[in-house]
Amino acid sequence: MCVGENGAPQAVRYLNAQLAVLHGNAQECLIAHPDARTEENRQFYALAEFVVPRSGNPSLSPSESGSIFYASFGKPELKFICGHDALLILTLDEGHVMLDNTRAGRGQVVRIPSGSRITYRVSYESRRIVGNDLKIGDYGCSIELLILDLKNATFIGVDPEHTGGRDALARYLAQYLDVLHSAGNHVIFSLPQFDQRGAQITIDHSLMGSFGDYEWRSTIYGVTTDQINTYMSSLWLKSAMLAYGSITSDSSDWRPRCLAEFSRKEEGQYFRIKFGAPQVNILCAKEVVVTFDIDEVEFFENEDFSLPPVRSYTKWKVALVVNVLQGRGEDNLGVTIVFDLSNGRYHSGLSAYPGLGDDEDSLDYQDIIIAFLSLDYLAILHGAGYHTIYSHDARWETIRKLKFDSVEDAEGSWWSLELGDSSGASSRETIQRTSMHGFDQVVAISQGSINAQFSSTTIRGGAHSMFHSWTYEQFFSANFRPLSLQLLSNNRAIVWMHLSNGHLKTLRDWVPWDGSTDYEFRDWRLAFEVDIKMCTKSEFEGFASATYRGMSPFEKHGTLPDRDLKHVYLDLRRAEYLHEYSTYSDIRTDVEDSRSVILKLQAVIYYLSQYYFPALCKEGLNILSSIPVWTSGQSLPSYALTSVTFHVYSKVEVTRHNWAHITPGLEPIIVVLGTTGFRPLPSERLEFSTGWIVHANRGFSHGTLSIARRVFIEQRLLALLSNVNALTTMIPIFVDPLQGFHGLSLKRWADHDQRKDRPSKWELLPSDGEGCLKYLWEHCEEWHYKLRGNGNMMNTTYEVSCEYFSLFHGALHIKISGKVDLSLKLQDGDHRSYSANAAVSWSTNVTVQTVGSGIKVNTLGSHDPVFTKADYSESAAHRFRSPTDMLREAFPAQVGLDELVREIRAFEGAWEYYYPLAAPYSLASPVFNDDGDLLFELRRHASAAAAPAGAATRMSRSSTPGLGGRRPQSRAGRSGRSSPAPRSPMRSSSPTPGTAAHAAFGEFIKIVNGPSRGPVTVLSGPAMGVI
Repeated sequence: MCVGENGAPQAVRYLNAQLAVLHGNAQECLIAHPDARTEENRQFYALAEFVVPRSGNPSLSPSESGSIFYASFGKPELKFICGHDALLILTLDEGHVMLDNTRAGRGQVVRIPSGSRITYRVSYESRRIVGNDLKIGDYGCSIELLILDLKNATFIGVDPEHTGGRDALARYLAQYLDVLHSAGNHVIFSLPQFDQRGAQITIDHSLMGSFGDYEWRSTIYGVTTDQINTYMSSLWLKSAMLAYGSITSDSSDWRPRCLAEFSRKEEGQYFRIKFGAPQVNILCAKEVVVTFDIDEVEFFENEDFSLPPVRSYTKWKVALVVNVLQGRGEDNLGVTIVFDLSNGRYHSGLSAYPGLGDDEDSLDYQDIIIAFLSLDYLAILHGAGYHTIYSHDARWETIRKLKFDSVEDAEGSWWSLELGDSSGASSRETIQRTSMHGFDQVVAISQGSINAQFSSTTIRGGAHSMFHSWTYEQFFSANFRPLSLQLLSNNRAIVWMHLSNGHLKTLRDWVPWDGSTDYEFRDWRLAFEVDIKMCTKSEFEGFASATYRGMSPFEKHGTLPDRDLKHVYLDLRRAEYLHEYSTYSDIRTDVEDSRSVILKLQAVIYYLSQYYFPALCKEGLNILSSIPVWTSGQSLPSYALTSVTFHVYSKVEVTRHNWAHITPGLEPIIVVLGTTGFRPLPSERLEFSTGWIVHANRGFSHGTLSIARRVFIEQRLLALLSNVNALTTMIPIFVDPLQGFHGLSLKRWADHDQRKDRPSKWELLPSDGEGCLKYLWEHCEEWHYKLRGNGNMMNTTYEVSCEYFSLFHGALHIKISGKVDLSLKLQDGDHRSYSANAAVSWSTNVTVQTVGSGIKVNTLGSHDPVFTKADYSESAAHRFRSPTDMLREAFPAQVGLDELVREIRAFEGAWEYYYPLAAPYSLASPVFNDDGDLLFELRRHASAAAAPAGAATRMSRSSTPGLGGRRPQSRAGRSGRSSPAPRSPMRSSSPTPGTAAHAAFGEFIKIVNGPSRGPVTVLSGPAMGVI
C-alpha cells in the first residue's frame, strides 16, 4: 500500500481478518466450554452458532429434538460494493430448520446442506474517533470504525438454493442478525492511522472491483436503471441534435451541446470529444456509476481544429463513481435525482480504452481525458443543466393516456344561455364579465377549436394531404393522425405529431443512410415545443405556394390593394423536441438494444424537424389563423380591422412543466385583438377579466367574437336607428295661424329645415339585469300662441306641444313600434268645444336567430303604417282639416331598417374577417356583456346545411321594409338642442261683428310624439326594439 493508492483492498483484508479472529474466538468458547450454551453467554459465541429453542425449552441445545432452528457458521466475510453498501456472506457448516412448527413438535425438520452460503446486502457507515495521547505521540491520532446496519440488512439469497423452508430460513437468520448486533459484532475497526503527520490512507470501496464483481441494484429512490438511462438518452439525443445541426440552435452557445460534443482549447490542451449516450448503473441508494461513452476523441496540435488531428481514438468508456441526491416535487408527486458534484471519482476497473497504446504519448492522452472528466466535466454538465439524471412528475402520467382526437359539438355550447337553463348560470357569468379594455374587436379561440381544425385537415385532403401522409424519398414514410397542440404562456405551444404507422432508415453521421435497415414503426407520438408568431402575408414563408394562394383568405382578400393579411402561425422551423411528452408504443427498451432505439428516435426527429416541418412551412400549412387588415379606405364596416395583434391568454402562467396541472376548462386560449378606423392599439395584451370561452354544452366551444359597443352599437347601430327617429318624429308647422287648424301641417324631423341637421341621438338607460340593452330617444316641443285685440281679426289662442318617445332593447332583436295619435280641439266664443282625432300605428322588426351553425336575419312581424278614419265630435267636421290626411301627408308609407339589415347580414354565413386553417367559422348566439359589447359564439360553418323546417328563412333585400322610398339627409354635427319657436305670419280671417271683438275664441293644440300627455294630443310612439 503506497501513497496515492486506494487502500480499500487492504482495508477489506484487515476487516475480514478481524471477523475471522472473532469467529475463531467464538468457536473456541464452544469447544472449551460445552455447557456455555446459555442466554447470558450467547454474545460470546454468536458468530459461531445460533439456536432457536423449541417452545418451553430453556436450553440452547442444537439438537433436533430441542430446537426448531440450528446453524453452525464458518467465518463470515465482507465484500464491499461501494462506500455505503457491502455484502455479508455467512457460510453454514451444518444446521436444520423445522417447518410448520405450530403442530407441537410434529413439524418437518429439514437439514441445511453443509457449505451453504447466505448473502445479505448491508449498509454501513464509517465513523472516525480522533484523540490525543502523549503515550502515542505529540500529535492527534484517529481510529476508523465501520458500523454495519445489520438490523436492516436485505436478504439476497442462498447458494445453493434451499428449495425447502427458504422463507423460514430467512426469518430465523433475521433473528440471528439481531443477536449479532446486540453482541456488538456490527462494529469493527478499519485500518489504524496513528501517524497523523504522514500521508493519509485513501480508502474508497467503490473503486475496487470490475463490472462482474458488483451486485448492481435495479432501483434507486423507486426509479429503475432503465428509466434513468432512458431519461439520460433523451437528454443526450436532444444535445446531439443540437451539436450536429439536426435542430436549430444558437451556434454561439456550446452548453446545450456539451452532453454530445465538447471541445477544449485552453491550458495547452486541444481536443474534441464526441459522446454517445451516457449509461448509469446503480451501486447503492447513494452512489451510481456513470459511464461516458466516447464515440471519438481527437487531439490537435493547436486551436485550428480544421487541420487533421495528431491522434484520435474511438469507443472509449470512462466510468465515474458519483454520489446522487434526491429531490421531491410539489405535493411529493415528483422525483428528481441529481449528481452530487462534490464527490466524483474515476473508476479504472469499469473503464475501457480500446486502441490505446502503451507509449508515453498515449498514456498522456488517456490521463488528459480522465482528468477532464473526473475534475471538470461534471461541473460543466451542472452549468448546462445536465446534472439531473432523472426527473419525473406523477401527474405527467396522464399525458401518456391523453386522447388527442378532438371532439366537436357542431351545434355550439351557448344553448343554455339562449334557453335560460339553470345550468348556464356560470356561463352567463363568463359572458357578462368579459372586458375588452379598449380594443374594438376580440376574437378568442379555444385550444379545442385549434385541434378540431387540425382534425379537419386530415379529413378534407386536397391541399391538406400532407397532414395525412408524407414521404421523404426512400428514407422515411408515415401516415399521420391529426396534429394536436397544447397552448402555453409566452406565445408558445406543445405540438404533438401522431404517426400512426410508417417506416424509416436510420442516419450515419447525421445524414440519411441508404445502407440502413428499413425499420417499421407504429403509433409514435412526438412532442415539440414551438413559438407562435404573427406576420404579414409578404413575410410569411409559404406566401408563394399554390397551396397558400388557394386558401380562402388569400382568394378573398389577398389580392385587394386596400388590405393586407396577417397570419398567426406555428414556427415549426425552430421546433424543440420534448422527449418527456413523447411516446413510442412499439419500442421496448428492456429488450431492444439501447443504441438501436436511440438511432430510430434520432432518425424520426431528424426527418420531421429537417424535412417535414420545413415542407409544411413552405406550403403555408403551419397557419393557425388569418386576419384581413385594412390599410386604406373610407366608411369601412364596423368589423373591418385596421390594426391587429395577438397573444396566448390565461389567468396563470402555463409552461411545459405545469400544463398538465391546469384545471379543465381553464386552459390557455389565443386572443386576436384589433381596432378599427385606423385607431392605434390601446396595448399589446388583453388584461385578464374572465375566461372568454363558454363551456356550457358538453364542455366544448370553438370560441367567442366580441365587437365593442362603441364600434357596433354607438357608431353604427344607433346611427342607423336614429334614421327611424328622424322619420317618425312629427313637427307641427303653421303656414298661417289666422287660418286655424286649416293652416296646420306636420313635417318629419328628417325634412324639417331647422331639425334635419340635428341628431336624433339615443341615450343608454341603466341596466335592469335582464341581459339586454335599453336606449331612449325623447323629443318635446311646446308652443303657446295667443292673439287678442280689437283689430280686424279674431281673438285666438294656440297651444302646441310636440313630444316623441321611442325605446328599443334586447339581444339583437330590434323591434320599433309606435302609434301617432293626432287630437285637435277648438273652443269658440260661446265656450263650445269641438274635436277631431285620427291615429296611425306602425311596427318594424329585425330579428337575429341562431339556426343550425349560424345566424339568420329576418323581418317577420313588420307591417306598414295603418291609418284610422278621422273621428269628429258633433258638428265639428267642417271646422277642422282632416287629421287623417295630415298624418298621411307627413308619415312615411313604410318604416323599415334597410341599412341596418344590410349591416347585420354581414354576420350571416361564413365569417370572412377571421379565418382558421381549415373549416371557416360562423357566428351564433349573439348576447351583450355588462359593458354593452356584442358577443357571438364561434361555430364551425356548415356551408351545405339546409335550414330546419319551420326555421326563420333569410329575407331577400326586395322584401325588406323601406323607408318610404326616401332617405333622411345627413345630420352630422347636430347638437340635439330644441329649436326656437318658428315665427308665424298673421293674416285676417272673415270679418265679424264688432261685438264679437270681445267674445272669447281659443284653440288648444298639443302634439305629443310619445305617450299621451294631455287631452288634445298628437301621439307618436312608443318605439321599442330588441338588439
